Amino acid sequence: MLLRLLAVFGLVVATASAGPTRSSKLVFLNEENWADIMKGEWMIEFHAPWCPACKDLQKAWNAFADWSDDLGIKVGEVDVTVNPGLSGRFLVTALPTIYHVKDGVFRQYAGARDKNDFISFVEDKKYRVIDPVPDYKHPNSKQMAVVAVFFKLSMAVRDLHNHLVEDKGIPSWASYGLFAGVTLALGCVLGFFIVIIIDQVFPTGPRKNQQQAKKAEKKTEKKDSGSESSSAKKNGNNNNAKETKKTK
Repeated sequence: MLLRLLAVFGLVVATASAGPTRSSKLVFLNEENWADIMKGEWMIEFHAPWCPACKDLQKAWNAFADWSDDLGIKVGEVDVTVNPGLSGRFLVTALPTIYHVKDGVFRQYAGARDKNDFISFVEDKKYRVIDPVPDYKHPNSKQMAVVAVFFKLSMAVRDLHNHLVEDKGIPSWASYGLFAGVTLALGCVLGFFIVIIIDQVFPTGPRKNQQQAKKAEKKTEKKDSGSESSSAKKNGNNNNAKETKKTK
């Protein structure tokens, strides 16, 4: 009997330590399938495994996901640690962050974080009093796609730094120095190409004078050709007038 009680107690402890049960209705979004949220109505949570507030929200969020079919919506979540590009697209600066999406219109949720509050938010259409995300910050815009790329690069740099320091045993100052050197080198190369482009578009010095001289020559040639054509027209008119007089 005692062994059975211990076994049941151990099972309860293991279940509690395992965290909230994942809802089968919860949609896991990533870099490949995130565009699915552009159709229909969604509620999306951005979280990270190391975030305490995110862990506290998981029970309510999974319970809310169980109601998704009844509400006629889809409930999703994004792990920003493995999807840095999406955190850039949505400009996620705090965790957890929740968005409501309806037919491609994005609004950031700022209400209470309980299952009943989420349900009420959707059922009563409380999202209508929230201003949508402006066009220049729309996750599907070109500029936010560029921001997503920068977020990915920053995450790649951070991972490389951790690899060099933790796995390779390189001192932190040496890793920072390496990145600083690479950044300066890339900046010099980029600056060189920018100077070349500017010099081609807006030339200076002797080449500018040559181009101005060529333009002046072209203008002179056009004037000369214009004057010749006008004089030819005058001569032609005079000849016609003389012929007319002779005929008379």
